[in-house]
Amino acid sequence: MTPELLQTALARALASSAAARRIDSAPVPDSTLRRAQAQPHGDWVSTIALRSATSLRTEPRTLAEEIASRLRDNTGITRVDVAGPGFLNITVSPSSLAQVAADIVGTGTAFGPDADTAARIEATVDERISSNPELRTLLPAVGSDSLRFLAARGSTVSSHTADVGLLRTAHPDNPVYLVQVAHSSACRVERRAAAAGISAADFDPNALTDATETALAAALADFITTTNAAAFAHEPRHITCLLEATAQLFLGWARTCPVTPRIDEDITRIHASRLVLDRAAIIVLATGLRLLGVRAPERM
Repeated sequence: MTPELLQTALARALASSAAARRIDSAPVPDSTLRRAQAQPHGDWVSTIALRSATSLRTEPRTLAEEIASRLRDNTGITRVDVAGPGFLNITVSPSSLAQVAADIVGTGTAFGPDADTAARIEATVDERISSNPELRTLLPAVGSDSLRFLAARGSTVSSHTADVGLLRTAHPDNPVYLVQVAHSSACRVERRAAAAGISAADFDPNALTDATETALAAALADFITTTNAAAFAHEPRHITCLLEATAQLFLGWARTCPVTPRIDEDITRIHASRLVLDRAAIIVLATGLRLLGVRAPERM
């Protein structure tokens, strides 16, 4: 389940509560959903009840209980708890996150933000480079990919002059290398799966139950929301942060959950499902890098 779908479910639940009170419409506040900072709070925290209770002429916790009751009927949600004065702690199902990965793969090359959003992101990175000739002095030393990634990060020349050597090396502490190597690793996993005869046709969202799979799928599900927010705020740093986190999650998942079975193992739906997750990671990492004007190499 993507943040957009969850926000829609919250809006519908709020509308039902408004209708029950014979209130024709209740405006849905902006930015009522954020990622939970700790696992006990689920995957998402919503403040929709706190921010809408007055317009529905009720107490925030009462409204939160009503919204929670309606959300629990959603098959993509496994748990909703009401906390404090009216916070909603929402846990989505691993299968709904896995389905997002399949949807990303189904979208293929069309995946990503709209053209206007992409143009705003590119323009922001270009403007940062053009307005910071100290930053441009790094180009001969680190190359275009590192320069654009660092500009998107909001980095200055003073913060990276001492790290030029690192930025030219294949080291996991090099953020550009980290994301690019994750993308190339995902491509290598896909090639090996193809050679083994694994087909994504047997994808089953219920097969992806490992914690590393759920975490990776959740990061992939956040991509469109993150890029839209980055464009709106002129802060491509949001994209670099997501790409770096996704790269770390992918590499951890790849070590734990092999897509290709061992020689003595049969190919099962779990391998097909992991192949879909791998392909979704390829698409998200490549799309994110290209939005920033950075190469997404298939081999490194």
